[in-house]
Amino acid sequence: MSTQKELAYRYDLFITPEWRDRFDALINEKALIAVEGRILDVNTGTGSHAIELATKLKGRGEVIGVDPDPERLEIARAKALVKKAEAVSFQQATATALPFGEGEFDAVIGDASLAPSGQVGEVLSEMLRVAKPGAKVVLKVATWGSFDEFFSIYWEALLGLGIVEEVWTSLEALIKERPTVSDAVEHAKKIGLRKAESVSSREEFAFESGSAFLESPLVRDTFLTTWLSIIPEEQRGEVSGRIASIIDRERSGLPFEVSIKATLVHGVR
Repeated sequence: MSTQKELAYRYDLFITPEWRDRFDALINEKALIAVEGRILDVNTGTGSHAIELATKLKGRGEVIGVDPDPERLEIARAKALVKKAEAVSFQQATATALPFGEGEFDAVIGDASLAPSGQVGEVLSEMLRVAKPGAKVVLKVATWGSFDEFFSIYWEALLGLGIVEEVWTSLEALIKERPTVSDAVEHAKKIGLRKAESVSSREEFAFESGSAFLESPLVRDTFLTTWLSIIPEEQRGEVSGRIASIIDRERSGLPFEVSIKATLVHGVR
């Protein structure tokens, strides 16, 4: 089993460029926040986007990144030192209990793309609490349609092993866990985000084989445990093997491609 430090390095080396950077590039491309004032980056990970924003401030403010993982924050601080980014700092905190008073920030960015769906509303509520009136608020989420290619194969594997009926309710809940874009926007409005809108991008990931997919840090470190939790533990190895075999059979020598719907829900406090 990997240590927390190893997981943090894997996060920085693989999950940041493969996953987080796609959401952050969308923020930059759409110029969703003005790079000035006090900016809060919630669930900052290993700090890449917070550092990038800080280098653009040029004396016009500061960026504070918060994350619950101390090992990720250690990497973030080291990266900031290397890049001589003085206008950024990092604190350990959970996204659902931010250590700041009300109305402290001119802009708040939050990453809920890897958070359980049940926590997304709590994360946004905290982001709104610490934002100044009129401040820009941007929430990153993966919405309905993400990983459909995998779930089709997962269902086939369970069917082949004769256990799809006994876990169908749980599998259906996994498939339907993520909200549609419109539902995400409506939920944000109910929580209190004004002028709520969305920006989405279909992002694709390619894997050379079934085992490469299952063993990739993006899948193994973030999603696989939850996906397999609906299966009795003694059958998980067999199910994983069946998934890999189906992927290899169907791809006919081509990479296995899966996609997500990367969505930014944004508005003002």
